[in-house]
Amino acid sequence: MPVSKPDYSSGASTTTNLDVGTYSITQVAEGLSIPKYDHVFLSNYTAGGNPQLIVYRSGGSSGVIVAQLALTYDGSGNLTSVART
Repeated sequence: MPVSKPDYSSGASTTTNLDVGTYSITQVAEGLSIPKYDHVFLSNYTAGGNPQLIVYRSGGSSGVIVAQLALTYDGSGNLTSVART
């Protein structure tokens, strides 16, 4: 399913529904309109070992945050939603 690129300039969180499948990091970055970045940090892991927050930065590990993804999972550890802020 093609996904239109939403406008994130307001800083609001946006949720987009995608078909179940396997997506490359490029498809995810482009589909969620993630600007150029050179550092990715995963944190807030669930008991099952899944990250609940992905932070993208430009300028290294202490650089400017260009995007964040909040991930949620069901009781079986399957990804159910991704919200970009």
